[in-house]
Amino acid sequence: MENDELIKQIIKKLEQEHINIYHDISKAEIQEHIASIKNINSLSPTEFDCEMMKLFAMFKDSHTSYRIPFKPLINKIIFLNKKFYVYENNHWEQIETFGKLSTHQFYNKLKPLMNYETQEWLNHMISSSANNGYIYEMLNLLQNGSIELTLTSGRKIDLEVVKVKAKQNKQIKKVIPYDYKILEGNILYLRYAKCFDDKEYPFNLMVEDISKKIQKKHIERYILDVRGNTGGNSEILNPFQQLVAEKNMKGCVLIDNGVFSSGRFAVARFKKHLNAILIGQPTGGATKSYGYTKPLEVEDKKFSASIRLWDFSDAFGYEGAIKPDIFVKESIEDIQKQSDVVLDKAVKVLKS
Repeated sequence: MENDELIKQIIKKLEQEHINIYHDISKAEIQEHIASIKNINSLSPTEFDCEMMKLFAMFKDSHTSYRIPFKPLINKIIFLNKKFYVYENNHWEQIETFGKLSTHQFYNKLKPLMNYETQEWLNHMISSSANNGYIYEMLNLLQNGSIELTLTSGRKIDLEVVKVKAKQNKQIKKVIPYDYKILEGNILYLRYAKCFDDKEYPFNLMVEDISKKIQKKHIERYILDVRGNTGGNSEILNPFQQLVAEKNMKGCVLIDNGVFSSGRFAVARFKKHLNAILIGQPTGGATKSYGYTKPLEVEDKKFSASIRLWDFSDAFGYEGAIKPDIFVKESIEDIQKQSDVVLDKAVKVLKS
């Protein structure tokens, strides 16, 4: 199938499956953009992916996304407080240039590829995408599998893309979706990293263990940490919410720009029904947005479409990112020292 026909079929699928694909842009504008793509049938697969990223970004629906490969880098990069940093020699160093591009120019190259509804989610996606070697391929920034970074110290390093074989790629370190501990001051801390039920330790079983611990130690306060929780099954957290309500516990919910999709459910429910104090930075997901995605495919191109509209704006009285009650800014120095200033603030609030 030629690229022009491939795009037509992708758009057709979106129109058929999405609940309201043209909620923020007209069909005429999308068609005009497609017509402006030069030499569309001569695009390489990588160039085609790049154009699709730009096209999907125009729909302003972060859940309706186009899938691209992920190729890890040797060094980790983060985008924090409008600056890029790379982890080199056990230390975070600020980046001045990506190849011949300044960090500002690099940011402006990435931004049109990012599908976002809030500035916070854009920042999260910029940070995430800066760690994908395939992004550098799409932007033609790689030279022999790497890109030269210039650091503020004046030193230069080669940022290499990891050459991972298919079998090695499957050996990904397991992400622990949740765990808990008792902090100093008799405060229950529950880390809820992913809305996913671990069969080896089901969530409801963990909540039973927590309930016994609460009763034994007479715990009355909790911290629910959902930072970085990009979603999954929104109902997983229900047993803990019920426990907190039954025990009439007082607590905080820790949030940041990595909270997205079903991660917002936890924030909205604990705020609306339990009057929890939100601490940290605004969420990536908006109080009102499309979601509940359906996976789609045309030939070998994979993408997704939102089939529902979620609205939590009544719980907060506004649309856009969920704002914390207490804003805590994290610095690169905090990360370097592995100091969790958000958690520290929550502990102080609950103790007071």
